[in-house]
Amino acid sequence: MALRDKTVDSLRGIACILLVTMHTAQSTAAAQGAVGGAVEWYAESLVPLRMPLFAFLAGVVYAWRPLDDRRAYGAFIGKKVQRLLVPYVIFVPIVAVAHIALGFGNQPPADEWRWFVYSWGPYWFLLATFWVYAAVALIDSFGLLARFRNVAILFAGLLAVAMSVDLQLVVDPLQLASAVYLGLFFTAGLAATRFGWRDMGRAHALGAAGVTIALLLHTQLVYFGAWSIAPNPRQDILGISLGIAFPMAFIGLGLKSSALAWIGNYSSGIFLLHPLTMAAARGVLHVLGVDSVLLDVVATSAAGLVGSVACIVVMRRAAIGRIALGERTKVPAMVPRRPRAE
Repeated sequence: MALRDKTVDSLRGIACILLVTMHTAQSTAAAQGAVGGAVEWYAESLVPLRMPLFAFLAGVVYAWRPLDDRRAYGAFIGKKVQRLLVPYVIFVPIVAVAHIALGFGNQPPADEWRWFVYSWGPYWFLLATFWVYAAVALIDSFGLLARFRNVAILFAGLLAVAMSVDLQLVVDPLQLASAVYLGLFFTAGLAATRFGWRDMGRAHALGAAGVTIALLLHTQLVYFGAWSIAPNPRQDILGISLGIAFPMAFIGLGLKSSALAWIGNYSSGIFLLHPLTMAAARGVLHVLGVDSVLLDVVATSAAGLVGSVACIVVMRRAAIGRIALGERTKVPAMVPRRPRAE
């Protein structure tokens, strides 16, 4: 049965909003030439928060139900295949074909096999996260991540690779290089949960919040050219720190929102479906002759969120829909909330 935590679900909601609105802003800026304006600013300056937040939360959830028996590794991997790889092989070709048919956004390569080996659209995250789960769970199943020191060593090793090798220049079949980058945030989320960050006290949480504000200021100064970072933003140590500090501050302060948590409950499906609902909205706006950048961003973002949720509700009514979403074909009778430690 699934575990629910309103603070974590609220963070999932924030991650979904960032994902959809930033994808909308990026495509709008490219399509309508909104270069240098507020749309491009929003699309580019918050990149260190978007996908790292999803990876951090994946680490949090893994820490709730870790793999502590290596004999169960095969079953664990089987569940991740169902959750991540089945949707990957379904949605990659659907979205690629939709982009070709509608002429929407960047066009996929002509060789269809490249769609799967090198990924297409946002679905690279699914493949990279699968490798992170596979590697971390295997190490954890031997009890090697039970101590903070060992988790810190793993994090330091991943950081050393990410900082010393420009993974953006590496040919990245199967998103193995991206897995190294996401592994940083996954490991941080695992550590924060396993070693009791939530119970460290308000002073620590406020400290993390202060660091988050300072690092957000850094991202703005970089965007406006006050100083520069490495050509590959994934090698910006302060950007990496922001991707960790923000969720730690949010969790440490126990922040939560019913509206955000509601969105977060649908996070996996929103991730999978938002490229399609956004494309549909863009098609409608094109037919209506809408050329307002603001209206484009608002309407397309709303479709990416609300339209995706509506599709999820419909798809969950049939087993084939739940399979496509990476969910179990049988719906559990009840979903208990995870009790919060006092």
